[in-house]
Amino acid sequence: MLLAARPHRNRGFRPELVALEGRALLSASRTRLASVPGHVQAEATRTPAVSITPIAGTTSLGRVGGYKFFNFDGPTSGTNAGTGTNININGIANNGVTVGYTIGNNGAYGNFTARPRYSRAATPLTISGAITAAAFGINSSGRVVGSDGNGNAFTLSRRGALRTFLPTGASSATAFGINDRGTIVGQETSGAVAASFLRVPGRNAQTPPRDILVTGPGGLIMANLQGINNHGLAVGFYSGGGATHGLIVNQSAAVNGAISGTAVADPTIPARAGEPGALFVFSQILGINDRGIAVGYYGDSTGSQHGFLYNTKTGQYTFLDDPSAAFNNGVEATQITGITNSGEISGFYSDAAGVFHGFVAL
Repeated sequence: MLLAARPHRNRGFRPELVALEGRALLSASRTRLASVPGHVQAEATRTPAVSITPIAGTTSLGRVGGYKFFNFDGPTSGTNAGTGTNININGIANNGVTVGYTIGNNGAYGNFTARPRYSRAATPLTISGAITAAAFGINSSGRVVGSDGNGNAFTLSRRGALRTFLPTGASSATAFGINDRGTIVGQETSGAVAASFLRVPGRNAQTPPRDILVTGPGGLIMANLQGINNHGLAVGFYSGGGATHGLIVNQSAAVNGAISGTAVADPTIPARAGEPGALFVFSQILGINDRGIAVGYYGDSTGSQHGFLYNTKTGQYTFLDDPSAAFNNGVEATQITGITNSGEISGFYSDAAGVFHGFVAL
């Protein structure tokens, strides 16, 4: 079985079907949390001394669904099943810079940024010295967000200044996305209580950031925001009716520091070769651009996962998998994790050996 749990980033809601991306979402009751200021740690390091490795043969596959795919492995990528360029690529900025991490054969994470369509160079990121620190999002100024591996969300500037933070009253948090205005989305916990947050930066250095509590439709606390565009439209997922569904949240709809998101209709999944009789199980939306085109993936009853694009204006889904994705023990996977304003997408897929690889496509 190629699907592997990630301890702090589990996107799945059911133990029998753990999402490859593993973005944490916990059950909780509805509670408003109080504020904890951020703090600056020692600078993280960015040393441009490594590179990504193109995967032979994949650049000559032609266009699939109108997209030309470029598949690659990140630095220190593992070669065993369940390792590789996994959970990568997590995000892509509007200038085409991607961020994510590899998993080595020893289980260690290797965070990095790269611009795969333009250069083979990659910049490794060392975050807090924690081997489980994970980079999840990036914006056009090069600011990276994620989890520091010690229970804190972080922002990392292009120059290497690392700032960890906890949203309003949280005991732990992970940041999953950031837009070009500096607004951050993610998940927070306070004891046994979990919620999503949207952090709006202050107007200047003297103005503190403003944290907004985000719930699912009808106030369901089990919601998780993953990405946000420059118009304040955020996307993610929530749990309801025993399944996971897409979620859209408009930042401007906040009232008294809270927003209840809007449910996205589940996709009607297509028939797929090798998955006879497969039924829809869950979907998760992971990124959105300024044109309102969102991306994500769905899971079906065979255990496989497939990428999609979703037009938030028309409600139309377009299904798209990496052409090199292959079955391993009856399961295949593609996740689309980010999209730029120009329409370039990013994500990762699994091969016939159960190893993960990153991709960008345009």
